[in-house]
Amino acid sequence: MFEKYAITVITCIIAIGAGIIAGNGAVYFFNKMPGKWLCDYGEEPDEELKNPTHQRIKSTPWKYCFSCLFVMAGIKLGLEDPVYAVIALIACWLLTEMAIADAKYMIVPDQLIILLAVGGIGFVPHHTAGPMSGVWGALAGLGIMVLIGFLGRLIYRKPTLGGGDIKLFGALGLCVGLDGIAAVFVMSSFISAVHLFWLAVTKRVKPREERPLIPYVAIAAVIYLVILHKMSYNIMIYLQ
Repeated sequence: MFEKYAITVITCIIAIGAGIIAGNGAVYFFNKMPGKWLCDYGEEPDEELKNPTHQRIKSTPWKYCFSCLFVMAGIKLGLEDPVYAVIALIACWLLTEMAIADAKYMIVPDQLIILLAVGGIGFVPHHTAGPMSGVWGALAGLGIMVLIGFLGRLIYRKPTLGGGDIKLFGALGLCVGLDGIAAVFVMSSFISAVHLFWLAVTKRVKPREERPLIPYVAIAAVIYLVILHKMSYNIMIYLQ
């Protein structure tokens, strides 16, 4: 009994420390990220992006917000499965960086997408539908976004999705698997629709104004990784 209590306390202490580091690190890294990462192909960073002292996002309150979220997620996941907690929190951290980049500069750094895709290897033992689920998830993610991009171009006569959006869904599919990428797509579509409806009602968005997609995807992916993945795993075990 004492040993179990001690493990719980130690896990919580580690999760709190890791969450604070991750939250502060998310702000620090984004502010220090190479400006070239936040530019489109063939473009050069402007003076703001090249300025090493310029805060792209304010330290306060964002470092506190991110730290709280990472601490809560770390404690929950750490008590359930410490190994899964590590890879899931790394994925959440990368998604946070990409969401900020897309929200502020309408760009998704390829370097972060590559890191997320490589991190997908760590998720292989944790896929609920078998080790090949990540491969099918990546193909499904790419396929869904390519189809949406094609339909968007057909309807609006202009590109409606960026290459980064498509590549991210492929990398994310490697991490969350086939069932996960379907859940993330549905949730992100719902979250974005609700938010855009609210913006339209409050007249904070113009008709056909381009909006960043990745923040919605990141929110949906974090919800799946932190909350729904365990539920999905338990359901699969029950059905077997």
